[in-house]
Amino acid sequence: GMATRILPHNFRELLEAQIDVLKGNDIELFPDFQQKGLLDVTDYDLGNGRVRCRAKIVETNEKTVTITEIPYGTTTTSLIDSIEKAAKSGKIKVLSISDYTAEEVEIEIKLPRGIYAKDIIKALYAFTDCEVSLNTNLTLIKNNLPGTSTVEDVIRFNSEKLVEDLTKELEIALSRLQQKLHARMLEQIFIEERLYKNIEEKTSYTEVIAAVQASLVPFSEELHQKISTDDIERLLEIRIKRISRYDIDKQAKEIKTIRKDIKTTEGYLKDVVSYTIEYIEALLAKYGDRFPRQTQLTEFSEVVARKVALLNLTVTYNRSAGFLGHGIKAENEGRDISFSCSEYDRLLLIFSNGLYKVVPVTDKLFVGDELGYVAILKKDLIFNVIYRDGNENQAYVKRFTTPKFILEKEYRLFPAHKRSRILLLVTGENKHARASLVPSRRAKTNVIEVDFNDYLLKGPSAKGKRISTRVVRRVVESTERVLKERSNMALPGMEPPQTQDIKEASVSADSLREQEAKSVEEKQ
Repeated sequence: GMATRILPHNFRELLEAQIDVLKGNDIELFPDFQQKGLLDVTDYDLGNGRVRCRAKIVETNEKTVTITEIPYGTTTTSLIDSIEKAAKSGKIKVLSISDYTAEEVEIEIKLPRGIYAKDIIKALYAFTDCEVSLNTNLTLIKNNLPGTSTVEDVIRFNSEKLVEDLTKELEIALSRLQQKLHARMLEQIFIEERLYKNIEEKTSYTEVIAAVQASLVPFSEELHQKISTDDIERLLEIRIKRISRYDIDKQAKEIKTIRKDIKTTEGYLKDVVSYTIEYIEALLAKYGDRFPRQTQLTEFSEVVARKVALLNLTVTYNRSAGFLGHGIKAENEGRDISFSCSEYDRLLLIFSNGLYKVVPVTDKLFVGDELGYVAILKKDLIFNVIYRDGNENQAYVKRFTTPKFILEKEYRLFPAHKRSRILLLVTGENKHARASLVPSRRAKTNVIEVDFNDYLLKGPSAKGKRISTRVVRRVVESTERVLKERSNMALPGMEPPQTQDIKEASVSADSLREQEAKSVEEKQ
C-alpha cells in the first residue's frame, strides 16, 4: 500500500515559510530534529526523497572520540547497541564504550592500540547507526484520492486554509460586533426616549410587545438591523434599578468603541492576506525564540564501507584442491595464494584459458586449478598480458585497465580454444617481459624483449599486437636493467644465460607455466 512519512520541521521556519508564501516568494524548507545532529538534504527532493542524518562525533584525543548528538530515530541505547554489534562482527575495533548521558548526550569511545580517532569516525558512520538514511514520502488524501505532494504545496495549502479560517473568524467577529451595537443602540433609545412608559397601561404581554415595537418604529433609520421579538424581550428584561442609574455618556463611549472595532474588522476583511501575515508575525514575536533550529544542515561525502572496512578476512586459493575463499587454508606456501581483504571487497579472477569474472568474497568457492590471477578488484589498474592464440599458434601482447563487469558473469580476454593460454600477466606501469622463441639457425636472435609501455591501452577483449611471426616458447617478466644489458647477447639458436635479474611472472606465473607445459605436451 501507500505509506506517508513526513519528517518533523522547525516551528519558526514553518511560520516564516508561510509568510513567504503569502508574499508570493519561493520557499526552501528542510527537516529539523530535537535530537540535533548533522543533516544532509541533498536528496530531499521537496519531501519525496531521502535525507542522511549523522551523529556529531568529537575527537577528544587521538585515542578517544565522544558522541555529543545522535541521529533522528535513534536513542543512546540503540546507538551503543549498533556500535557493539559492529565491534563483535569485526567491522570496527573499540576498547570500551561509556555512556555519560544526562541532560546532554555524551557517549565516550576508547580505542585500542593501532586504531586512531581519525580512522574510527569514518568507520562509525559506515557500520553503525551514527549515520542513518531516512526516506521521505509525502503522500496524502486530496479530493478523496491519494496522491503525492511536496513540502511547498503543503505549506501553500495550509497558508490558503489559514487565510480562509481567519476570514471566517473576522466575519463572525464582525457579526457579533454588529449585533452588540444593535443591542446597545436599542437600549439607549429605549431608556433615553423613555419608551418604557408606553407599556405602563398595557394589561397583556402581547400588548406590551406591540407597544414597544410601535414606539421603536420612528428610530428604525438609526438602526442597522431589523427589530425582532427577541430584541424587544431583552429590552423588557432591563430592571428599573438599571434604568435609574443609566449613564448616557458611558453608553455613548461604548457605542463609539464598538463602531471603531467594526471599522477595523471591515478593514481586515478587505485585505485578509495582510491580516494573516500580521497574525503569523505576532506568533513569531511571541513564540519564535523558543524554537531555534537544532539540526545543522551540511553536506557530507558518502562513506564507502569498502574503503573504511578492516581487512579482517584472509582469502586463500588452494591450487591443488581448486577452492578459493576465506574458509580455505593454504597447504603449499609455494603454490597457494593468500591475501587479506574485507567482506565488502570484490575479487577479480582471471583463468589461464582467458576467462575472467568478478565475484564477492565468500567462504568457499570452487574455481578449479586453472586460476592464473586472483586479487582484490582495483579501479583503473593496468593489466599487461601476453597470450597464445591457439588457432594461429601465435603470441599476442595487449594492455587494458580494470574491465567493467556484472558480478559473477563470465567474460573472455580472447576467443576460447583448447590451446589458447595466457603466457604472462603482470599489473602496473613500466613493466617489461622477455619472450623466448623456438630456436632457429637462420634467426639473429631467439629472444624478444617486450616493453609494455610501447603498446596502447585498449579494451580487455581486443586481440592485441603479435609479438613475432615465430612461435613463442616461453615468456618471463624482466627488469628494465636486464632488458638493456641483454639487448644483443643472444646468439642464433642459443638460449640466453639465466641470471637473478630475471624474475618469474608475479602471482600467476606458476600456474601459467604449468598450463603452457601441458599445452606443449599435448601438441607433441
